[in-house]
Order: sequence, then structure tokens, then C-alpha cells
Amino acid sequence: METIKITFEKIGHNGVSIGKFENKIVFAYGILPGEEALVKVIKNKKNFIEAEVLEILNKSPYRVEAKENHYLSCSPWQTFSYDWQVKIKKDLLKEIYLKFANIEIELKNFNRAKEIFGYRTKIEYSFLEENEKNWFAFYKRGSFKEKIKLENGCLLMDEQANYLALEVLKEINKKRLKNLKSLIIRKAKRTSDIHISVLTKDKDQSFVYKNDKLSGFVFAFSNPKSPASRFDKVLNSWGREYLKEKILNLEILYPYNSFFQNNIELFEEALRVMIENSEDFKKVVDLYSGVGVIGLSLKEKAKEILAVDIDKSSISYAKLNAEINGINNFKALVLPSEKISSELLEKVDLLILDPPRAGLHKKLIDLILKTKPENIFYLSCNPITQARDFNFLKNEYKIKGVYGFDFYPNTPHLECLLILKRK
Repeated sequence: METIKITFEKIGHNGVSIGKFENKIVFAYGILPGEEALVKVIKNKKNFIEAEVLEILNKSPYRVEAKENHYLSCSPWQTFSYDWQVKIKKDLLKEIYLKFANIEIELKNFNRAKEIFGYRTKIEYSFLEENEKNWFAFYKRGSFKEKIKLENGCLLMDEQANYLALEVLKEINKKRLKNLKSLIIRKAKRTSDIHISVLTKDKDQSFVYKNDKLSGFVFAFSNPKSPASRFDKVLNSWGREYLKEKILNLEILYPYNSFFQNNIELFEEALRVMIENSEDFKKVVDLYSGVGVIGLSLKEKAKEILAVDIDKSSISYAKLNAEINGINNFKALVLPSEKISSELLEKVDLLILDPPRAGLHKKLIDLILKTKPENIFYLSCNPITQARDFNFLKNEYKIKGVYGFDFYPNTPHLECLLILKRK
């Protein structure tokens, strides 16, 4: 094992700490700028080194003690004071736009997290088999093979959800189940709903868990050839297949296997900013809509709202959410965003974009430039791809506001809302 001693200089755009050793850039997580650290070399490439922190030799005044021994796997900024996390995220957001969109931005606001632990609505645990027993685990950061055992779950999820997950684990070990892939917890913040899914790599296994503190449970086969936790075949289930959530003045249902925002309090803040920046729109199109929350939250600002998403189940729930909230000016369509027609975006007053981390497809960017919607609200969990996308749009659109949201405290990730107006 090769170890090196190095002083780290800054934080990169992806949240990794950066230093230099013998003319090579060194990347490692969990180290603050100015700190000297002893690190273990994981990968030694021609131009860079990937390393793992072993010991901090000279501590920053902004360092705090980690609450978990697995923090590098789940929240590598857990050792950074929260005030410092907020400062660096503000700075990184400005640096990202300068590098990827070649513009200087001024943040209208950066919304801090109200909770820095227990805030997640979803978490996924892998399984580790040891001494004829199953344990929860996370993959070690940077590894697809090495796992770290979790004795009590993870503090990013709340105590009750972790407790119920551990109760499921006890039953799994009583049944002596093998070849398990992952356990997924979904928890509503404004209701008591908690749903747990267990995924197995063996389609011939059977397992059901019932608990009146759960809203539902699923045991499903997930193809072991895929690293992703896919629900390829439901083998056993109990209870409801959806969770109930309250967001602003909306009652929202979403299925256990769909995308849903992971920080409800700050998601509401982002929705409030959108509402405040809205006028009376005739036509609103909400792309990557999921179960329709953003479009539905603008129900009083639009004559017509159309939600579009590639996931059939999400669109079914979007329609259901409109119905249970008595919203009649809402329609929903199953379609990949890069395959929508120009007719769909013609005479659009507001285009809402909330894409995955990869950002917008080039075909969609070309269509936006062709149809030129009057306003765009672009919410992103990856400011790098958001800034890249805006670089294509900036000749046609001006920025009315940039808002940061710390959806993921103790991690390098953040959410950014870009409010655009056609020039």
C-alpha cells in the first residue's frame, strides 16, 4: 500500500478535494482546503492520482467530527462545518457557470437545509453476507466490489425508517435468505407512510414482511447482471404500492419505484420561488414531470398545464394527483422529452425542465431554440450540465434569477433553479 503526505488546496466542481504530488493532481474526498493529510493511493494514473484519506495531520478550523464511520460512502462532507459547506457550494455554483457557460452569475438566494441529517425520503442499502448472516452495507467510495458494513443504517435517513429496515433485516436472517441485492426505504415527510422493498438476485426465492408501521412492502427479483436496483419481477408484496405526501397545498401520491424528490422542505422552497416568478400563463409544459408536482403547484397560474414524462407509471400518478386535488386544467403524456414535437412547444408561455443529472438532450435544446418558449424554469440536481445547457440557450434567453438549494447537506451535491426569460 503506497501512502503519501500532501496538502490539499481546493475543492473541485464535483466536490472532491484537490492537491498536487510530484506534478500529478491528487483527488480525495473528505479533506478541507489547507489541510495536510496522509492518504492511500487507490489509482495511480499518468496524470492524476485517486486517493483515500487515512489521517488528517493538520486540521482546518472548519473541520467537525464525523457522526458515522462510513461517511465517505454516503456523505463525504460530513466532516465540514455546515456554514463552510454552504459557503463552498455558493462559490462552486458561481465557478461552474463561469467555466461551463462563460458568464458571471449573481445568486438571488441560496437556501440552506433545515435538517442536515435524517432529511432523505429515500435511501438504498446493499447487502453484505458475512458469517452466514446478512448485513446492510454501502459500497466503498470509488469501488464496485468492496463494501462497508452498516451496523445501524445511515443517519441521512431518519431513526424510525432505519429501525423498520433493521426489523426487516432480522426477519431476512431468520429466513436465512441468500443472494440479496438491496433494500430500499421510501419515507414520506408529512405523513406516516414508509415503504420498504427488498431486491433479490434469485427469482425462485419468496419472502413477505408485514408490519402495521409500514404502508407497504415488496420483494422483487432484480437481474444480477445489472448493477442498478431494478424491479424486474415482483415476487411478493403486501400493503400499498404508493406513498402519500403533502407538498404545499397538494395531496400527492407516488409509487414506491418511481423518482421523487429527496428533500421535501427545500423542494417546497423551490416551488415557492417558481410561483413567485410566475405570471398568468396560458400554456405551461412540464418536461421530466415525474408524478406532476411542479406543474400541479402552478395550477392557479396557468390556463392549461401539460406534463410529459417517459415513465408510464409516473404519468398515471400525475393524472391521479390532478384528480384527487380537483385540478381540471392538467393533462399528462407518456413520451421521452427528446421526442416531443415542435407543435407541443409552440406558443408555450412557460417551459418547466427538471431533467436527470445528465441534463437536456441536444434534440430538446434544438427544439427549444426553434420554438422559443417565453419563459423557462430549469431545476437541476447537476449545475454542471445545467450551465452547459444554458450555454446553448444564452443567445436567446436572459437570466432573471439563479437560486441555490442545499437539497443534499453533508454531500457535494446541490440543486439549482434557473429562471429564464426570452430576450
